[in-house]
Amino acid sequence: MNRLEKKVVIVTGSTRGIGQQVAKAVAAEGARVVVTGRNEEKGHSVAADIAEAGGEAMYVRMDVTRPEMVEGAVRATVERYGRLDGIVNNVAGMTLARVDGPVTELTVRDWNLIIATDLTSAFLGMKYGIRAMLQGGHGGAVVNIASEAGLRGVNGVDGYTASKGAIVALTRSVASYYARYDIRCNTLAVGFVDTGGDRIRELLENPEYADRIRTHHMGLIGKPHQVAQAAVFMLSDEAEYISGTILPVDGGAVAASHIAMTQHPDIPGIPRLRPHAPEY
Repeated sequence: MNRLEKKVVIVTGSTRGIGQQVAKAVAAEGARVVVTGRNEEKGHSVAADIAEAGGEAMYVRMDVTRPEMVEGAVRATVERYGRLDGIVNNVAGMTLARVDGPVTELTVRDWNLIIATDLTSAFLGMKYGIRAMLQGGHGGAVVNIASEAGLRGVNGVDGYTASKGAIVALTRSVASYYARYDIRCNTLAVGFVDTGGDRIRELLENPEYADRIRTHHMGLIGKPHQVAQAAVFMLSDEAEYISGTILPVDGGAVAASHIAMTQHPDIPGIPRLRPHAPEY
């Protein structure tokens, strides 16, 4: 506990899902947290939950696609707490999967929308967040939330894979340049996580898809708190020698071979602990 004591952290898109769990986990470790998002009711509710649990938080309304709102949230943070030590760039538009597609079928309008939501949002968080860290003169940490889609090809979602792959590349570039100012930058390449949203529910209620996604992720479906704990570590001084790293938080999905091969039988006498883990 208290791995983030006295630190100030902004978590973008933290009114629900992974971002909400990150905000609560960061607060539980002693940081003062800035909750952001477009839904004011949910944002104030998350901040109130943190306060009730003994933490300290404030909510700032922010649309991550609007530079003036991202800059304003960072400014409000420094005005309130006097510093910024970390930012978690979490936002991704799950509903945009409905308009994504192969490059030949993806409209320019939808491409621009996906890039603005899933990539430019992280750029803006780093642009204004790192600037505040520079002005503070005490270093800091950036944690970007990307996807395993940034590490492998995924059929039919070319806008999403492009945005997440760009975050992976940008993370390394930012880590390299800003090391001179003692600012670290890392990315969590997240697998399928059950955030409880409508789109997630729709996917998990499709038996064929759900079985495939479990197999792909080595028999597990991720939970938001599992991503949150990885984010806490990357923000903490325990990770002070880690920067420019892309950490898969995906149950082992990117580590596994997905070439269809002859199934390998289980070890005789050893029961499975993950029924849906792959057999190839």
